[in-house]
Amino acid sequence: MRTLPALLAAAGIACSAGPTPPPPTYQATLLPDTVLAPVVHVSHAAARSDSLWVVLGIEEGAVLLADFGTGTATPYPGITPEEVPGASVLFANGDTIFVADWGLRRVTAWTADGRRVDAVPTPAALGGAFPRARDAAGQWYFEVPPRPGPDGRGVRDSTAIVRSDPLMARFDTVAQLAPPDLAEVDRDGRIRLEPRALSGRDRWGVLRDGTVWVARVNQNQVFWFPPSGAAATRTRPLPDPIIPVEEMDRQMHINRYPEENRPNAAIIPFALVKPAFERAFAQADGTVWLFKSAVANDSVRTFQVADSSGWRMSVEVPSYGIALGVTETEILMGEQNPAGVRLLRYRIPSPPPTSPTP
Repeated sequence: MRTLPALLAAAGIACSAGPTPPPPTYQATLLPDTVLAPVVHVSHAAARSDSLWVVLGIEEGAVLLADFGTGTATPYPGITPEEVPGASVLFANGDTIFVADWGLRRVTAWTADGRRVDAVPTPAALGGAFPRARDAAGQWYFEVPPRPGPDGRGVRDSTAIVRSDPLMARFDTVAQLAPPDLAEVDRDGRIRLEPRALSGRDRWGVLRDGTVWVARVNQNQVFWFPPSGAAATRTRPLPDPIIPVEEMDRQMHINRYPEENRPNAAIIPFALVKPAFERAFAQADGTVWLFKSAVANDSVRTFQVADSSGWRMSVEVPSYGIALGVTETEILMGEQNPAGVRLLRYRIPSPPPTSPTP
């Protein structure tokens, strides 16, 4: 949990150790073409080698192919409501995309030309959890939440990152994620534990060689867990500005809900301060991009870029939107639009080699 007194104390300790100059900041460049995706919001995105992006509008269960050359977002070939009636998770391994389907309780794999090449049921051993990544060896990776238990208090425990063999027959835990920041809420006379809105959570992913990376939101720190099972490498906790949650942030969060659900959303407990980052992405070499929190309606968003040697650079993006993906050459952002989500691409700058900040 990120509390204001703890963050102020940490800032004081950092200052007493003496100032360390930050690495340089670079600006990403907006590319000319945009695409309007006709969805409420984009929950997942995956890049293809042909410069197209695949995006998931989770409310609509729509898997769309965003083509910036034609400026269109069209249904992904082959993925129909009959084939995938409940799309809920999207990820990629090379140019093969995987779509988890809560309706049929399975994961399907699709080639770039729209052929379904696999359909795998979710494993009963993990309580129906969907895989969220796959490495080059075909191993699957799951995010398995704790069981609530009879009194519901089990949700205070850590979520596990679990790896399975290609047949989903053998499982082992790779890492643990921090428990969510919870608060007790009275719902119709019953006390329930609910996550604090805008509190953030750990983010993770998998490289092709099976390395699992975890970005820890409370420490603003990145860990890399090698597939050999050896000790993880890590950055030091990275510098982190303290941004309080303001009334505008609360209203913007509530307004994302359908109008009929806003009264319930209004009583959700909020965090006091924003998380160190909202999302995180990794490039093929393991470099992790932390999409930093910002004040409401900030017109420039920032990434903190780190590898195992430390904080390499910061990259500013002239957009008020949300980061959806990062490749070796570009950043995908999504900006809310009355007709959907406007997708924009930004070219990643090519900075000269720099010495990292540990």
